[in-house]
Amino acid sequence: MEVTVTEGTIFGEKELKKLLANKDKLVAQDVGDGRNQYQVEIQKLKDKFKAENAKAKKQGFKNIKFKFGDTLKRVKKQEREGKFDRGAEDKTKKNLRKKMMDKKDFSKKGGVHAGSEGDIEAKLHQEIMDDPQYKKGKEKAKKQKSVHGSR
Repeated sequence: MEVTVTEGTIFGEKELKKLLANKDKLVAQDVGDGRNQYQVEIQKLKDKFKAENAKAKKQGFKNIKFKFGDTLKRVKKQEREGKFDRGAEDKTKKNLRKKMMDKKDFSKKGGVHAGSEGDIEAKLHQEIMDDPQYKKGKEKAKKQKSVHGSR
């Protein structure tokens, strides 16, 4: 017997993906109070999260929290990995994904102070990664590895 398990979605993920996919259209629509339609829809979704938290608390679940920020992080991570596509044009999408993957934070900690040793080290790492010679060398090494690996 074969069982296929798919990764489930968390609360509000589908709605958020739908909003991100239609973001360009929604941002163009002015609501009239200084906000655009996208901002209004995001606020409605955040309110939904608050209501769901209140509902869970009322039912006696004190440790369950539905967080908009966690859902947004998860969706953006899926976008970086190529598991979610918000519908950008092909060339733009590839450039965005490449930019997201190239700009990695090389500091071992979450944040570093400007000018500190960790900051300088992270900048040096980024300069090396952005260097065209380094990229050519990496590509050349991949080609050689694929040639030697096929023996």
